[in-house]
This record gives sequence, structure tokens and C-alpha cells, in this order.
Amino acid sequence: MISQLAVQGAQMLAVLLLAPLLIGFVRKVKARLVRRQGPSLIQPYRDLVRLMRKEVVLADNASWLFRVTPY
Repeated sequence: MISQLAVQGAQMLAVLLLAPLLIGFVRKVKARLVRRQGPSLIQPYRDLVRLMRKEVVLADNASWLFRVTPY
């Protein structure tokens, strides 16, 4: 039981960590098909880091509903 949970957790972590790499690979292949160089394979990781560093901007008079809903 515990080993199955550990395997499932490892698989979920692998998918979360490798998904941006797959996106980078697809973008690279698409760029090559039209004879361009394309972005680097790790560009999606850079985009994620940049997104996580962004500051949340909320108006002072925003309602509670606006504050709790995802964008």
C-alpha cells in the first residue's frame, strides 16, 4: 500500500517536472519544421519561474469574490 503511494507520488512528480520539457521539445520541432531555430528546450521552465515571481495586483476596493477566484 505504502509502496504504491510512493510510486504514484513519484510518477506525479515526474509528470509535473517533465511536462515543460515536452512543451519545449514540441516548440523546438515546430520551429525546425518552418526552418527557424526556435526557443531553447528549457524556455518553458524560465517562463514558469518568471510567472511565479510576478506580484499579484489587486485593487484596494476589490470584492471578496474577486480576491478568492482564480484568474
